[in-house]
Amino acid sequence: MDLDLVRDVLDKRVIDRDGRAMGRVDGIALEQRAGQPPRVSALLVGPSALGHRLSPALGRWIKSIEHALGIAEGRPARIAFTHVLESEPDVKVDLAVSDTAVDVVEQKLRGWIVALTGSK
Repeated sequence: MDLDLVRDVLDKRVIDRDGRAMGRVDGIALEQRAGQPPRVSALLVGPSALGHRLSPALGRWIKSIEHALGIAEGRPARIAFTHVLESEPDVKVDLAVSDTAVDVVEQKLRGWIVALTGSK
């Protein structure tokens, strides 16, 4: 698969195998191999990846907030590039949102709301 990573992947919506939005590609992880060109290993999804892309200091600050909120585990979410099925018009992957740490913020917020309101 030939891709221009910036044009064809970065900032595109990520859609899981069930058609549910998982966020946007906020970063790209490369694997360096001895004597060979780098290879894309994973897509990064999450505010700390985007923050780091904009400014390493901003990325560290966002990561510290995620840590303080108890949602830093597995963040930013890493989607192995082997799970990418296509990149037009969105990046479609053969994973479900629940297979990743993408929706950890949503789950945490839901838990806090339930705890605050006493509802189930």
